[in-house]
Amino acid sequence: MAEKLIAITGGIGSGKSLALATLEKAGYQTASSDLITAELYNKRSVLREIKKLFPFAVSGFFKLKIDRKKIADTVFNDKAQLKKLADLITPLVVKEIEKRAKTVSGKFFAEVPVLFEYEYQNHFDKIIVITRPLESRIESVKKRSNLTETQVLERINNQIDYEKAD
Repeated sequence: MAEKLIAITGGIGSGKSLALATLEKAGYQTASSDLITAELYNKRSVLREIKKLFPFAVSGFFKLKIDRKKIADTVFNDKAQLKKLADLITPLVVKEIEKRAKTVSGKFFAEVPVLFEYEYQNHFDKIIVITRPLESRIESVKKRSNLTETQVLERINNQIDYEKAD
């Protein structure tokens, strides 16, 4: 079991992935929620549940395939739909992080974008919050994900504003 389970969180485009990569290069064990989510999207059991929630975004019968763009277009324009998806995926991601942490010794760092939004902070020994100016975050995400400013702001508006949080 990891000596310390440390969450890295912050808004989209804040630099969480860069911090995680830097820690990994320094020799620490790490886990990325984004990569774990991608793995979950390849599991038939998870895809069946997503298809129940978003039938328009999962095609196929024997080989299910998710259309991530359709999911994103839906959930980032409708908080109720985002909550449905997060209620399904977030517990699975945190469970996988905890499972991986049990296999290592020392410090284990996990990037968890929606840590406070879904109240998983008590699952971690320490929390590192990464912040960055809003304009820099918007430009970074636009370039990285080929999104419009409006699309980036939709995502930002569904997260905690760490500049104003207590």
